[in-house]
Amino acid sequence: MRKTLLVKIFVMLMLITSAALAQERTVSGRVTSVEDGTALPGVNVVVKGTTNGTVTDSGGKFSLSVSTGSTLIISFI
Repeated sequence: MRKTLLVKIFVMLMLITSAALAQERTVSGRVTSVEDGTALPGVNVVVKGTTNGTVTDSGGKFSLSVSTGSTLIISFI
């Protein structure tokens, strides 16, 4: 019984540690044209492999909550 309890405690500590490592942070930026540097409104900014995303405002600015190590996919039609 004591061994089972120690295993359960170890598993819980591992889960807590992994949750702490996958911290969320806010990424913000401005999407501009490479040609003339003007802001691009309506650009889709999505975290790769998720449905978490946003659209740039009229000034080309965006803000998005992401996990450490995430990749952003930026698309504009």
